[in-house]
This record gives sequence, C-alpha cells and structure tokens, in this order.
Amino acid sequence: MLKNEDTEDILIPGTNYKLNLPKNVNAFDVRSHFYRSGLNLTAEFAWKSDDPSFDNGYIYHKGTALMLSAAYSKSGWSAFVQAKRSEDMAFRSQRSMNLTSAFINNMPAFAYQHTYALAALYPYATQAAPGEWAFQGAVAYTFKRHTALGGRYGTKLRLNASYIRGINREDPELKYGSTYGTDGGKTKFFGFGDVYYQDINVQMEKRLTSPFTLTLMYMNQRYNKTQIEGHGGMVKSNIYIGEGKWKINRKLTLRAELQYLSTDQDQKDWTYGLVEFSVLPYLMFSFSDMWNNGDTDIHYYMGSVTANYKSNRLMVGYGRTRAGYNCSGGVCRYVPASRGFQISYNYTF
Repeated sequence: MLKNEDTEDILIPGTNYKLNLPKNVNAFDVRSHFYRSGLNLTAEFAWKSDDPSFDNGYIYHKGTALMLSAAYSKSGWSAFVQAKRSEDMAFRSQRSMNLTSAFINNMPAFAYQHTYALAALYPYATQAAPGEWAFQGAVAYTFKRHTALGGRYGTKLRLNASYIRGINREDPELKYGSTYGTDGGKTKFFGFGDVYYQDINVQMEKRLTSPFTLTLMYMNQRYNKTQIEGHGGMVKSNIYIGEGKWKINRKLTLRAELQYLSTDQDQKDWTYGLVEFSVLPYLMFSFSDMWNNGDTDIHYYMGSVTANYKSNRLMVGYGRTRAGYNCSGGVCRYVPASRGFQISYNYTF
C-alpha cells in the first residue's frame, strides 16, 4: 500500500525550522492462518515507513504491529488467547488532526466489548501511538442439563480477561524541547510501560424456570484515564451486574437490569437500573436511570419507545445523557452532555 500526501509546512516549536515530511508512506501487511480439528491459529505482521504526524508528535519512526492468536472449541466449551505488540501504527489519511483525518488501518482494541451500561462506562480505545502490548483471553463452558451444576436447564459460564500496557520507550534527546523531528527514542521489543487497561470479568447465565433466565456478572477494571483521555489518573473499579428476563408468552417479554460500580476515583460510585417491556414484533418500551451516587448525585434518566415494522425502525425518547466517551470497534468519540428529546429512524435495505 502507498499513501501519497502533500502536507503543509510544519514548524518545529520555538524555531523557524521546517520538517522535511515524506510525500510517500509505504505500508504492507501479511497474515497466515491455520485450522484443524477445532484449533484455529492466526499470525499477522504489519509495517509502515516513517510517517511523522500529529498522533506520534511528528517523529521519524517506522511503525510495526505483530499479532498472534489461538482458539479452540469443541462441544460444550471454547477458549481463545491472543497477543499484540504495536508501535507507531497510527495511520491516517492526513497527518494533521482534523475532522477529515480518518484512520486508514484498523486497530481494534484487545478488550471485551461490553453492552452493559456501567461495564462500558470506561471504554478502552487502542493507543496506536506510541503503541501498546495487549493480551486478551476467554474461556466459556456449559454445564450440561441434569447435572449438579447444570441443573434442569444447564448453566453457561464465561471468563474474559484483557491486559494492556504501554511499550517502554526511552526519551529522545530533545534539541528543541519537543519530539518534532526526532526518532522518538529507542524501544525494547519486550519492554513494558505503564498499565493502560485491565478487565477481568466472569459471567453466568442460568435458566431458573422455563420462562425466566438470570444473568450475573462481576468485573474488575483498571482504566488509565490520563493515557486514554489526557487527565484523571488511574480509575480502579469493581462492577456488579444482575439481569433477569421473563418471557411471559410468545409476544410479551419483560427484562430488568440492576448494576453497581464501586470506585474511589473519578466521580466515584454509580448505580444503574433498567426496565424493558417488549411486544413482539412491533413495540418496545424502556426506562433507565444511571445515578452517580458517589460524587455529583445526578440522575441520567432515559425513557423511550421503539417501533419496528418490516424494514423500518423508529425510536423516540426523552432523557439526560452524561458527557463522556462512546466507543465502537476501538474508535472512541467524545459525546457532550445533553438533555431533551431523541429521535432516530433506520431503514434496512
């Protein structure tokens, strides 16, 4: 792959010197895949030439990424583990940070994608520059029906773990007081820096009766808010979640969630509750409240009605939204605080 870009002159701070930016940036990626008898192995390596940019502080350093993954599954259980080392792999369409500058490459976060509100309160985004060591693993097991732990309907257990640290980089000798125009400093391949993120969670799903299913989850999290958001220090939290789903009949379903996040950092403790009533296949009514009972004592409530008809989906709601980061696929964007009506419409072709 070749990226060609004409860039405006970039001045080294505090001087009249301009950076000699490369017009062409070369990149390549190679992947190998092996599968046999339930075992799945993947190895991938990516490389790009010098690409000084806003993300990496305009340093002249080649980018690399190495990923290894292994997965195995058989009847009743599955497991996977993967590791990644990336360095200076922020690869954008434009070097400057602006609204039109988008990532060319895909660097998904090695972190479990949570759907529960408080588990997703501190979402992790890949730190493409300067880079990271990332490890992730999961084990899932289903206890069979009519056993001591399986009971009448069986029991599903899942353990997930993510652990991400920075790479260990020596500070370069700064001639002009900034990284602009330097090589960014030397790194050791197996050198580890600060902890960026940690998530260890265990989930249990069990059908207690034919119409009622209970899901429980515990999560321990460490979130380096300074590294990811630029301020706030390390946030250490414990999260407890319970969800009950009652299928009244073929068309009516009632679902409820109760969540609690405990921490001594940031805005401290949070409590979340949700009640959702579905009338299949057309309507869903929901009400939720996320309450910061640790610091601000603010309630972030939301009530909504969702209608589905063939390829059409319409949602109308009213409530209050907290300011924070919303992440999808490893890419995060800041969402400002708001209060009022929300309307969304989707059509599936």
